[in-house]
Amino acid sequence: MKTNTLLVLLLLSAPQMWAQNSSFDYFGLERPGTDPQAFNPSVLEMEGSFIFNAMFTPDGQEFYYSKIDEKENMYCSKRVNGVWQAPSLAPFSVPEYHDVDPFFARGGDRIYFVSSRPIDAEDTNYDYNIWFADRVGKGWGTPQPLPAPFNTDHQEYFFSISDRGNAFFASNRPGGLGSFDIYQLSILEDGSLTDPVNFSAPVNTAGYEFDPYISPDEQFMLFSIYDQSGTCDLFFSYQTKADGWSKAINLGNTINTSGDDFAPSLTPDHKYLIYTNEGKLHWVSVELLETLKE
Repeated sequence: MKTNTLLVLLLLSAPQMWAQNSSFDYFGLERPGTDPQAFNPSVLEMEGSFIFNAMFTPDGQEFYYSKIDEKENMYCSKRVNGVWQAPSLAPFSVPEYHDVDPFFARGGDRIYFVSSRPIDAEDTNYDYNIWFADRVGKGWGTPQPLPAPFNTDHQEYFFSISDRGNAFFASNRPGGLGSFDIYQLSILEDGSLTDPVNFSAPVNTAGYEFDPYISPDEQFMLFSIYDQSGTCDLFFSYQTKADGWSKAINLGNTINTSGDDFAPSLTPDHKYLIYTNEGKLHWVSVELLETLKE
């Protein structure tokens, strides 16, 4: 089924190669190896707060993250004249609603995020949907929701797009393999778009898979899974030689603890994984994934 012209333009404009720039300044922090390190720059003043969903803009000059105040809202720190600034509420995030899961596309000129705000005046169903906003000058334009069939009356979380133009997100919409599954949509050669489809096995199972972050080259996907104990761990799946996907591989005990581990993203140089453990940010070299492949 083809979608409307707005969505074709919206997603076709998104996939672009992110700059492989070795001069990114990650708040001056010492970069980690395959053992995770705390990601807690003093300028962000994150002590005592529940922080998650962290992501840099592709040029590495802005840093967005979600924080739980009375609601879940997104904050931003900008690097001005080489100096990182104290964070402030992101202009497209509104305190009366929950806004989370930032993801940048189109060289940083568009941000996708998830919000509990109503899609229109007739929307009385309290659920999370996928929204986007475009840069206007030095600020951001008015956020707009993705249209159906991407947003439904069920939950949609954590939108990410590869450089091939394939998009991924998590949802509890009917017809899945489990309580929450990962879904994919594709852009065809003629510019039309497919409806979202269940990413299926071996990544999706009868359990609860969520927070899918696709690598730009689509060689691996990071995501989280809730287990029977009620906590979640980080996993990844990688493309096999047969052009399929491996089963979910646990990132191991150095990453996954007895608490919740979720919300993965990559730094703009694609060298480091940032994630959340129990409301605190950590990061680790993506070289860890190679050591875990089976």
